[in-house]
Amino acid sequence: MKKTIRFSDNDVVEFDFNRSGFIQAVSYKESSSDLRQPLSVRRNVFSAAKKNDKGYVGLFQFGEAALIDLGYYKHWDNNTDKTKANDWTGTWTGKAGINSLSQFLNSPEKQLQAIHEWIDLLCNRLRNRNFNEFYGKTINGIEITESGAIAGAHLVGDGGLGSFFGINGFKGKYKESDGNGVHISKYIEMFNHFDLENCCQRKIYIGLTDAEKNALANKEVIVVSRYDGKYVSGETRVKLKSDEQGNLPVIVRHPNTEIKILADGKESNSIVQKANEKQRATLSDFPISSYAATLETESTPQPKPQTNKTPQELRSEQSQTMPSTPVEHSRILRDIPFNIQIVEGDSGRPIPNMTFFLTYKGNIKKHTADGTGTRKGVIAEEGQDIELSVEGDGHKQVIHHFKVDAALSNQTLKVRLPVHSFSIRVTQNGQHVANTLFSIFYRGREIPKRTNASGIITVKMLTGFVFGFGVKGKSLVLSRVEKSAAIKGFIVNASAVKASKLHETADEQRKRQQQAETARLQQQQKEAAAKKEKEAEEERKKAKTEADKNNQARQNNGYTQNGGRPITTVSRQAPVTSDTTRYHIYHNGKIKRENKAATGYAEFIYYDQQGNAYNLGKSRYVVALKRGKNNITVGGNVYLIDQRKHTYYRNGTINYKWTIISSSHRYYLNGVTMAAVLGALIDYGSEEFIGSGFSTVDAKSARPSTSHINGEAGDFRYLGINGAHKNGAVWTNYPTFDMAANTKFVQVLRKFGFGTFLTGTKEVGGTAKVPGTSYWDGHHHHLHIGRHSYNVEDI
Repeated sequence: MKKTIRFSDNDVVEFDFNRSGFIQAVSYKESSSDLRQPLSVRRNVFSAAKKNDKGYVGLFQFGEAALIDLGYYKHWDNNTDKTKANDWTGTWTGKAGINSLSQFLNSPEKQLQAIHEWIDLLCNRLRNRNFNEFYGKTINGIEITESGAIAGAHLVGDGGLGSFFGINGFKGKYKESDGNGVHISKYIEMFNHFDLENCCQRKIYIGLTDAEKNALANKEVIVVSRYDGKYVSGETRVKLKSDEQGNLPVIVRHPNTEIKILADGKESNSIVQKANEKQRATLSDFPISSYAATLETESTPQPKPQTNKTPQELRSEQSQTMPSTPVEHSRILRDIPFNIQIVEGDSGRPIPNMTFFLTYKGNIKKHTADGTGTRKGVIAEEGQDIELSVEGDGHKQVIHHFKVDAALSNQTLKVRLPVHSFSIRVTQNGQHVANTLFSIFYRGREIPKRTNASGIITVKMLTGFVFGFGVKGKSLVLSRVEKSAAIKGFIVNASAVKASKLHETADEQRKRQQQAETARLQQQQKEAAAKKEKEAEEERKKAKTEADKNNQARQNNGYTQNGGRPITTVSRQAPVTSDTTRYHIYHNGKIKRENKAATGYAEFIYYDQQGNAYNLGKSRYVVALKRGKNNITVGGNVYLIDQRKHTYYRNGTINYKWTIISSSHRYYLNGVTMAAVLGALIDYGSEEFIGSGFSTVDAKSARPSTSHINGEAGDFRYLGINGAHKNGAVWTNYPTFDMAANTKFVQVLRKFGFGTFLTGTKEVGGTAKVPGTSYWDGHHHHLHIGRHSYNVEDI
């Protein structure tokens, strides 16, 4: 899925709709860089070193305030000297090894790291301020989306975003345009609908099909959102269009927003936005229309409900006023028995012995879950509205509400306890306590946390849980996690700060002593190993001399296997201690694997015909359960590589570029498969390869595919004449299909160990298109590879 942005009449650029595409688009606008190319190209190096006349710097034109928030930089006088913004006369914290403005400007890779952190920080900040209630609303003809709002906050700050939203306390107080006169609305519109992926886990992906399950491309629909919140209450409507695969742009709303899709006079069932979950839905039976959908007038947001009515009462009133399906008057409402299980909002793990409250028919009652996090035997009347809440400071915090229906009978309702991100601000005598180590006591653990230059500690905890704040070994004060609180303030005295410093000094001394002791032991081990190796070498020399003298006797009396190989061999290779598996990839298709048992990292090294080595990069393994047919776990683990860590390499004539475009996130390959693919791409020669990937992060084959398990099998676009495949799929019946190029690609992949190749013509029951491949229905638009021989040499 691609997004085209018109920066000017003569400057129109296409970007992927994912997080990387968003970053590329923002940097293109801010500094004229082109991050679709490597960071090392001259254009990007020049843009990274850019500083404009207002003091904003780098690929993304960061100012002091942003880098202070990110912990890279601190101004004079505890960050309070703002008389001249962006004069860069402060100091750098040393984060990520950056100790000066010059280092930052000459480190484009560190700037790329910073923008990822900045996106995540803004995402949390807007969410904590409930600004995400505006997602899906139209203001001045512009749809508000997650990526657009974050881009707008990058331009003028979240204060300017709040002013644009018209929020009291923000409106008129903050500027909505930057120093160059660019209004925030331009950024909100220009950078909308990007999928920022792990900005937050809350995403909804919707695909559209007709009655025959065919994808509906370029289908216009109306997305209706309903939410009653702090700033926005009522219904909002926006028009969206599906892409060539029938997928709508990613939908992000405030948790508990009710979403429906309207098209051709039909209305989908409700989809409720969950707090921290990626949801997927396929909506079928929307006919292809010859007319465009008409955007209905957006309803005017309603004022907040009266404070003397609870949300539960309001929902009950709304349900009574909504039209309903006629029922028989003699219907008897039943009591429905069910269970409730409370689980962690991020991991999904049950929370044992959790205390929570149920509000039912206006009455609130305390409940306690068992050791599995489950409260069994709850009984409620069918059709009743129930609120589930947890403790707060002097009030109950509602985390979920639901309506009892017959489908719930004897089932377990799983409720996720939200994980709340918030800041802890530490002060002494009204001043921030900066760069000081404190302890957070949470769920039986003591977690050391250091304040940043502004006296801030950022944490994530489960809503309603009690945590302690203090110094090492001692909790000074207890507090409760409240989802409405973005900042918790703690005041400490001089003795607490002094105690922290003393503990830190003592820890540093212990650490140095441990390091010294470790170094001493390592030296002893090294000397002992050297001595042992020397003795072994002398023994080997002695044995060789004896063997030379008694060669015939050794041959007659030696125990051998078939072929004369000794049963026992002596290896002079020292044991591998690194937690990295190294894949040595040779130009002739051979692969050697070093340190097979490592589970930490994988590193890939390519060797050309002259024996020159090229390090293609190193990345961490992702551990997943091994899968069999139908994605069933079969025991054991597989260790996967994220292809996005290895998308391109260039060093002279040794180069490749490989992009995976996958709505189901099939970015993962196992180590041997990755090594073989990289070798084949390089051996093929300068070409850009595009595919839809291998396996998901949990080693599954995403439906409808069934054979892409354990990172073993993957798909590539067919290569097109004059690079036609770079602009979209190339089918085997297209005139742009390059038979010679695709034949060569299959031959090179076979050379590097792959054994299965599936291609086909468009008609059902057709034939294989590329020599050396097998026919499979539905493979007229991509090449499937798999069944690697795993004939690698372990060294």
